[in-house]
Amino acid sequence: MKAEAEKRPGPVKLEPVRKEYIWGTEDWMLSWLQEGLEDCPLLIKIIRAREALSVQVHPGDEFARTEEGKNGKTEMWYVLDCEPGAYLYYGLKHRISPQEFRKRIQNQTILEVCRKVPVKKGDVFYIPAGLLHAIGAGITVAEIQQSSDVTYRVYDYNREDQEHRKRELHIRKAEQVAGFVPPLAGHHPMGPRIQKNGYSRTLLVQCPYFVVQLYRIEKSFEGDTLQGFLSLLVLEGEGVLTGGGQRLELKAGDSVYLPKGMEAYRAEGNLQLLISSGGLRQKRETDGSPGII
Repeated sequence: MKAEAEKRPGPVKLEPVRKEYIWGTEDWMLSWLQEGLEDCPLLIKIIRAREALSVQVHPGDEFARTEEGKNGKTEMWYVLDCEPGAYLYYGLKHRISPQEFRKRIQNQTILEVCRKVPVKKGDVFYIPAGLLHAIGAGITVAEIQQSSDVTYRVYDYNREDQEHRKRELHIRKAEQVAGFVPPLAGHHPMGPRIQKNGYSRTLLVQCPYFVVQLYRIEKSFEGDTLQGFLSLLVLEGEGVLTGGGQRLELKAGDSVYLPKGMEAYRAEGNLQLLISSGGLRQKRETDGSPGII
């Protein structure tokens, strides 16, 4: 009995990996860089943009696997904080032709046709592969994405690093993967806030690659990971997580991985959590089942 108990899957608190960039920082909260998660289908970051990120686009799976030998990149942002007047670029204002796209990149007027969206805390942006986008200065987001680092830059504000070098642009590949129409989604949660006994949940994004929900826990919440792993990112508050024979203290900034197979876990306290799981496509690819979302 003791040996069986020791084999039970349990929660793991992850140590973030900090990355420094010309525009700010990323804390990789769940990634292939952490031991045991090399094959995890999700990459979760906290992005702090001191300056604006480049205008960029990501390829879908087919193009990325053919050209780069990697997965494509669909992602979402949940705005954690922002300075007054902060904004980002989210898709195009209107349909343009591939020829206009190419010309605007060449003459550096691509921002004229990008949708400039003011942001506030709690905004949600779904960014499928092919959508032009750029996080603006003074914004902090939680980013949940496919586990991929394939990015094609199309405009970088003519910035130079300390050695007066400009970062590489990837115009030819961007032209092949970019969509030339406005985004279909807005910047609001995909589902309503549902109040339960002791907590509430809001569906932020559901897509083939991931499902992300916001949980506000006033007392407690119980769940399991029989259908697949979960990532818990603590946004605010403090509390306790129990499950798999373990007890973890939770506080803002913690990232916890719940492996598949936990029959039960319980979160207690006064907490706001982002809970992320693999989407329907990920479930099919990993275990062949139709999956449950």
